[in-house]
Amino acid sequence: MTAANTIDLAHVRSQLTICSRNAEKAFERAFDLQQAGAPAERVDAALAESARLQEAVRKLREQLPDASLLH
Repeated sequence: MTAANTIDLAHVRSQLTICSRNAEKAFERAFDLQQAGAPAERVDAALAESARLQEAVRKLREQLPDASLLH
């Protein structure tokens, strides 16, 4: 693995961590909004954001090599 590949891999992992964290927060926000009795469109918007971020996480995971290939 070259230094450039290592840097790219580190960047993808960093982005994956950020997107995962943000997806979790968006889902929690949707739940909190729903529990607080917020309008359905606000809850739906938070759920849509969570779904969008989860899709970004999926795409980032596809960019990572299998763990077995790293050894």
